[in-house]
Amino acid sequence: MVVTLCKSGTPSRKTKSSGAQTSLGHRNNASMCWWCAVPSPLLAGGNGFVQLRALRGGTEGIAMETEPADPIAERYESPTAMTLGLIVFSSFLGLFVAAALASHSFREFLCASLLWPAVLLWLNWCVLVPGKGPKGRRRLETALGCLGLFLAPICVEATRRGPGRIVGISESAAAILCSVRALQLLGRLEAEDEAKAACEQRSPPGTPAWGRWRRFYQMACLSWHDMDRVKALDTPREHQSHYQSTLKELLLAALGLAACALALHILPSNSAFASIGLGIVKLLICGFGAGSVVFGFYTFDRAYLFLLSYFNKLSVHSIFGPGLWQSRTIKDFWRQWNLPVQRMLLKGVFVPLRNMGYSKGCCGFLVFLASGLGHAWPFWCVGAPLWQTLMMLLFFVMQSIPLQLESKWQIQGRAWVYSVEVLLSPLFVWPLLHAFA
Repeated sequence: MVVTLCKSGTPSRKTKSSGAQTSLGHRNNASMCWWCAVPSPLLAGGNGFVQLRALRGGTEGIAMETEPADPIAERYESPTAMTLGLIVFSSFLGLFVAAALASHSFREFLCASLLWPAVLLWLNWCVLVPGKGPKGRRRLETALGCLGLFLAPICVEATRRGPGRIVGISESAAAILCSVRALQLLGRLEAEDEAKAACEQRSPPGTPAWGRWRRFYQMACLSWHDMDRVKALDTPREHQSHYQSTLKELLLAALGLAACALALHILPSNSAFASIGLGIVKLLICGFGAGSVVFGFYTFDRAYLFLLSYFNKLSVHSIFGPGLWQSRTIKDFWRQWNLPVQRMLLKGVFVPLRNMGYSKGCCGFLVFLASGLGHAWPFWCVGAPLWQTLMMLLFFVMQSIPLQLESKWQIQGRAWVYSVEVLLSPLFVWPLLHAFA
């Protein structure tokens, strides 16, 4: 549909229809270039936006063209996507079965299994269904929700002992990611409100629209994938090829995770290894433990990608860079590991410090320190021994040493990268094995 507004003359009640074209009159002279887009159910048939353009000088009219709704936004807001989001969120509640094993009373079990999900739902309510109040009120409600996510695992005794530590560590780690995601989404809401106030109710070209269920995916489903790197799978062939390849990768990652978990289960009791020496057994345990972490990350990543691909026909970028395992330096390896968190640290720590005049080496050390504190935080929350917390922190801080060495002496090669990470892996693996034992 195209609506033409004549440049001169008074507003006319007479309309001239020819197909999907209408002429109206107005007094404005289009001497300045401006752009505005408003939703119009009447002009767009309730399924799109009307785009209003006026060219600079000498034009005879203004063309209003409807544009189709964003396919990415539509697929996130579909009933199928809504159902999938609720199922994924409900599946996380199964994690809290461990809280029952560590609880000494029914009241303690309710606090351990329901307090943190309740705070997460409150935080989702603040972001998904913002009130009509002032901006400061919305920020305060979101900040209180983030604070509750951090305090819930500390205040409940059942998450600090026995199997309940699994819940406590998981909650404490997720609190960091959910809080950062909530603040990101809050910023989007405020930007949308400012755009509406300026009569720009349509996102800039190339930026997908954001609905409530899309925000729900990013928070309640505990996803930290890139929020904007999403592509619609339009053709059936493209859709089938994508979800089949993702499913294969998911099965391979799950098999690798199962193999490493099985090896960790049987290795300590194997007398043949015990006769060789305790050092070899520990080295093997650390190797399979590191494999469990890597394959666990990949299983989570590919499961999320497969669900969105199969049910929503959406292609979401992986949280890992495409050249992760071909990295020839420690710097390149960490640049492609857990991309959303890496970019979060880049924007929140590295860039501000560089702008303040600190050297790259100092900024890199502080980035790894911040990452180490984030990984050590869950162990402190559940009351883990001090050596476990310090070992986890030391794993990330020690990364700055090979980074400086390879920068000074120009060391490269995949053997160099794998050797460094394998040698440092016990600092990361041993605290995890003891915490989940």
